[in-house]
Amino acid sequence: MSQNLGNQALNKAIDVIDAIADGHRQLKTICEHTELPKSTVHRILQGLIEARYIREVKGLGLVLGTKMIQLGNRAQKDMPLKEIAHPLLCELAEETKDTVHLGIKDEDHIFYLDKISGKRAIELRSRIGDRLPLAATGIGKSLMIDMPQMEWRRLIKKEKNLDLNEMLDRMANYSKHDFSFDLEDNEELVRCVAVPIRNKYGNIIAAISVTSIKPYMPDERMDSLIGTLKHYSDLISKRIN
Repeated sequence: MSQNLGNQALNKAIDVIDAIADGHRQLKTICEHTELPKSTVHRILQGLIEARYIREVKGLGLVLGTKMIQLGNRAQKDMPLKEIAHPLLCELAEETKDTVHLGIKDEDHIFYLDKISGKRAIELRSRIGDRLPLAATGIGKSLMIDMPQMEWRRLIKKEKNLDLNEMLDRMANYSKHDFSFDLEDNEELVRCVAVPIRNKYGNIIAAISVTSIKPYMPDERMDSLIGTLKHYSDLISKRIN
């Protein structure tokens, strides 16, 4: 019984932290987002502030604290994939002149582990640490390649702007040829080419992408980039296996 109560308290604290991370800065909006009583949220916040997981900034409200930042930095250091892949991603960005991403699956989302900006006079909104829906992104689709069609269907249905039948056909092609595209599926004009990174057992553990805007990403160039990305994916795979 006491263990269940402990788990409930922990889950509530996590919900509060997630709400603040999602941009809910005030007590009222955190309560509305978490559907927790004001007294419960207030008590949780006091404990989190004392432990430096949350801090209050005048004029802004509640934000993640220094302890969370420290833990985030440690978590990144504990991910050798990023450290191994980074030099190769820099080479890929230099070669293509476009923005390069490294991402891993985080439940139904892509989590961006690394980003190297390109040389063109554009800056994409993506940031390291961002989470975006798998089906809505090129790199996410590469992480979906080995999933059963039932999972493709479930993830695609979650995105209201995607046509289910069209996307299922695309995923079948991506699965057959081990690559994926973002054809302005998530953001107007933004296109990308992505491929999965596999471990020595053939399992997908991450994906990389090259992203730019449509004028720099005509269909012919996207097709030509598939081989380039697969080459760098193979290099990363060899270094981690």
